[in-house]
Parts: sequence; structure tokens; C-alpha cells
Amino acid sequence: MKKTRIVISCAMLAAISFAIGWICKTYMTFGAIRITFENIPIIIAGIAFGPVCGGAVGAVADLLSCVSSGYSVNPIITIGSAAVGITAGLVSHYIVKKGKLQIFTSVMAAHIIGSMIVKSFGLYIMGYALGIILCRIPLYMCIGIVEFYLIYMLLKNKSIQNEINRLKR
Repeated sequence: MKKTRIVISCAMLAAISFAIGWICKTYMTFGAIRITFENIPIIIAGIAFGPVCGGAVGAVADLLSCVSSGYSVNPIITIGSAAVGITAGLVSHYIVKKGKLQIFTSVMAAHIIGSMIVKSFGLYIMGYALGIILCRIPLYMCIGIVEFYLIYMLLKNKSIQNEINRLKR
């Protein structure tokens, strides 16, 4: 029963990530630059349930996004989305295990590896200009700081923390 509840929670986080991504793609895209906060549920899944769940949420959310928007699936971008969740889970479960530093390092490492390296490589392969790809570095540093604060505030909430603990039991 425990695993079923975690799978359902991860499915909901993937759906939330898809919804946030759709809203951001629709309203926060400026030319080749897109401001998005779709990684928040992916990182939460990694921190709360571990790297496997985080990676699964990232991959499923990206696949849903591609299928619903009519884009073909770019496996490198999907791997980058999974890498966001995997990295957040690995850092929070095996490297830094407590407090603000745990969340901060998880978010920043997830963005550096998943968003700045893997996804940027996928965009480069798709033919995007190097200048646009390099703009992702400061963009995702800023997005990472905002996401850190939002995730920290969410995970600091006692009712959310109690629900995560209940799901893990």
C-alpha cells in the first residue's frame, strides 16, 4: 500500500509539473527564452521520495508535455528532465541531508546538471544558437533561487511535511 500511495503522489506531481510547464510555455515565453517553474514538482519528488521517483516524475512530465503540445520527443531533453529529479534526490538523500542547505544544494545541482548541461546539450543538438544556450546559465541560476525559496517554504509547512512522512511509512 505504501508504494501505491507514493506512485499516485508521483503521478500527481508529474501532472502538476505538466500544468505549470504548459502555463509557462503559453504565457512566459519570450522568443527563444522561456521562464518556467515546471521543475518544482520534479525536485520535490526527488527530495521527498528519492532519485528514482524524482527521475520518473521528470521523464513523465516531459513526455506529457511533448505529446500534448505536438512536439516530437527529444530523448536528450527527456533525460535532462529526469536528471533534474535524479540529481535532487541523490543530493538530498546522500550528500546533504538537513535544512536549507539540503534544499538549496539539491535545487542548484539539479539545475546545473539537468537544465544547464543535459537540456542545453539537447537544444544544441536541435540546432539552437550557442548564444541562446549560454543565456540559460544566468536564467536558470535565477530560476533556481526562486524555486529554492518556493520549495523551502512548501517543505517547511508542517502539514506538507506530515503528509510526506505519512506516505513514506
